[in-house]
Amino acid sequence: MTLIANRYQLGSTIGTGGMSDVYAATDTVLGREVALKMLKTDMARDENFRERFRREAQNSARLNHPNIVSVYDTGDLDVDGLAVPYIVMERIHGRNLRDIVRQDGPLRPYEAAEFLIPVTHALQASHEAGIIHRDVKPANIMVTNTGTVKVMDFGIARALDDSTSAMTQTSAVIGTAQYLSPEQARGKPADARSDVYALGCVMYEAVTGRPPFEGESPFAVAYQHVQEDPDAPSTLIDALTDAEAVNVDSVILTAMAKHPADRYQSAAEMGADLERLERGAVTDAARTHLAAYDEPVDYDDRAVVVAPPAPASPQPTRYAQHRSANEKSSNSWMKWVAALLGLVLAISAGVIAFNYFAGDEREKEQTAETMVTVPEVTGKVREEAVAELEGLGFQVAVNDAPSPDRPRGEVLGSNPVAGSQLRPGTLVTVTVSSGREITDVPDVTGISPQEAAEVLGNASLELHPEIRRENSDDVPAGMIISQNPAAGSQLSKGSQVSVVVSEGREKVQVPSLVGMNVNQATSTLNSLGLESTVTRVDSRRPADEVLAVAGENTEVDAGTTIELRVSNGMILPMVDITRMTPTEAEKALRETGWSGRLAAGPTVPTGALVDQGLIGHQSVPAGQDIRKDQEIGYNLWKFDAAQLSPIR
Repeated sequence: MTLIANRYQLGSTIGTGGMSDVYAATDTVLGREVALKMLKTDMARDENFRERFRREAQNSARLNHPNIVSVYDTGDLDVDGLAVPYIVMERIHGRNLRDIVRQDGPLRPYEAAEFLIPVTHALQASHEAGIIHRDVKPANIMVTNTGTVKVMDFGIARALDDSTSAMTQTSAVIGTAQYLSPEQARGKPADARSDVYALGCVMYEAVTGRPPFEGESPFAVAYQHVQEDPDAPSTLIDALTDAEAVNVDSVILTAMAKHPADRYQSAAEMGADLERLERGAVTDAARTHLAAYDEPVDYDDRAVVVAPPAPASPQPTRYAQHRSANEKSSNSWMKWVAALLGLVLAISAGVIAFNYFAGDEREKEQTAETMVTVPEVTGKVREEAVAELEGLGFQVAVNDAPSPDRPRGEVLGSNPVAGSQLRPGTLVTVTVSSGREITDVPDVTGISPQEAAEVLGNASLELHPEIRRENSDDVPAGMIISQNPAAGSQLSKGSQVSVVVSEGREKVQVPSLVGMNVNQATSTLNSLGLESTVTRVDSRRPADEVLAVAGENTEVDAGTTIELRVSNGMILPMVDITRMTPTEAEKALRETGWSGRLAAGPTVPTGALVDQGLIGHQSVPAGQDIRKDQEIGYNLWKFDAAQLSPIR
């Protein structure tokens, strides 16, 4: 395991993007799970990307809000002499809005409103701190397993007062095309209302299942944001009442107004309308929309259906009768007025036409003098192309697009194309290769490598040929234990996914432990991942010496319990105690470690007076095994003259 800053223990990859990789990690000091986001090594060689990444850490660290992912720490990791920056942040367990809509289908308008209200709170806090996000999209909005909504990835956020950084002095546009505000697409400065526009696009997709604008290229999508109006979202949602349709259309289309002044002027203002939408009340946006009707509308705090004015009564009113009489008397003079107006209009039209055509010729001459030719920038690196176009006076927007064969950062083309004649200040969009197209990494754990290769192939990915194998107590042999990158991550098409395959439970060879002390033997088994149980048996060997090991020199599963047969040290060889006194016999036995009791039996007659009082018989023959605590019987000789042999 890699330990970063002597504190963060790096785990598996849980996410990857164009700029960075995100790893599961453990803060070993505080003992908590964190996410560690690290700039990709090839990106870290570019000072602009390092600056952008560090600014994400600075911006996020300035924000302290329950709906914004917290940043705990930041630093640099030395990789072959290159300082690669990283950010340590709150670990979120849950799903993002993009995955929710893809997997569960579009949300109902009130559900989307409930989901996005916390997002407006987060953006409002960010804006009040002087930071705009600039990349609000479904993938950056998470809901935790406990239901808390979190806004993440301030990777391209910019401080509202940041005008000194070299990165802010270019008009190049950074952002995701589907959620890009018109002013960002034009290369104009973004403000808090740009985040409101993006959130409107997010809500559009949340309730319809598709973004408001789609196209074959980022160019086409950016153009639509500037020039086209989206379909009313209510036309793509089933089973809406008229009131619900007016409400949801008004909120989303107000947030997505082309001109910032026509949108909600703050995230908080949009959040207030989302709260009304969530509870079924008339939104302020809908009130503004309904105010276009001639008939007054009773704006109470409930959802209403506004009907067109009823047909006029067939019985004319007194006002209508009076008006009819006056019309007759005024018809004659009104004809004269109409004729006079017609004459004035005709003269005016002639003057305007003359000025138009004469002015048009002058304008053509002036325009021809100021037109600038768009240079060929295809094949150049991004920074060079942007600098060249800006040097000619053009506004420049940059869109990333995947390319299977062009390196990251190389220009794929421009719109308008090279050779076009444009006025200075015109927007030229440059498409830059972001490398190969991104795809979601499927989950291949729990299946065989052969099945994984097929699943990955369907996602235009490959199985890494070098397969690592590990033992597993839970995953059957031959099945995949883990993968890198993790399922749900994004990866360039054609990339390889590494896997670890189970070899089943770990096998351990039971060692020979005979003759060892029982404590040493159990320690040895534990170090091998084996358990042990001790059975004590009678033996002449010293106490606690291992006599036998079950399954010795065979392979068993790790965790198996091995029986150790251990000497209890209770067996002794019986000594010869005949012709000893009981006192001498007991002393001889005690010296061997015996702790039992001598038991005297009936005396044995003898004709030898010298044997009187000596042991003539012992219950256990000499040399035979006895237990240390065993009772030993004996018989003493007793002199008996009758036992004397007769003298012949």
